[in-house]
Amino acid sequence: MLEKIELRTKLKSISMVDAVHDASVINRLNEIIKDKIVCTYVPIKNEININTYLYEQALLTTTCVTDENIKVCVYEEPLGKNKYNVYQPINIKFIEKVDIFLVPGVGFDNKGTRLGKGSGIYDNLLSKFPNSIYFGITDRHHLVEHIPYESHDISMHGLITHDEIIEINL
Repeated sequence: MLEKIELRTKLKSISMVDAVHDASVINRLNEIIKDKIVCTYVPIKNEININTYLYEQALLTTTCVTDENIKVCVYEEPLGKNKYNVYQPINIKFIEKVDIFLVPGVGFDNKGTRLGKGSGIYDNLLSKFPNSIYFGITDRHHLVEHIPYESHDISMHGLITHDEIIEINL
């Protein structure tokens, strides 16, 4: 879809803000994840590192790639790069249940539509966890009025920026 490609190119050219998260956002986030199984991501270039602010979860997990499939595993060091050049745990311990996903994206709109990198990896993963809650991690410069939605796209239940938590469908 040409409109998504053009929007992705535009948003990728805007650097993610490297600002400190507001204390009220961090406190609220930790209330939300308290005693929950949380799946986060190991940030790559131009992704916000939300992980330094997480401390109330029951278990922290992340994504991992094995046998051409993306799965969820316990987030623990040591980390090594997978075939997509993304860090993941070396000693993989799979997890079958996740309460809350923290999801990076190139951009989001206020309806929770996520614009990813175009490979559909997160849509595929999230579709396996339909009872989980999904929060997009972004900044105000990557919130746009409208992102084209396709039938395979998975929408977020909320968005977390440096200065607010936007509840969409909680």
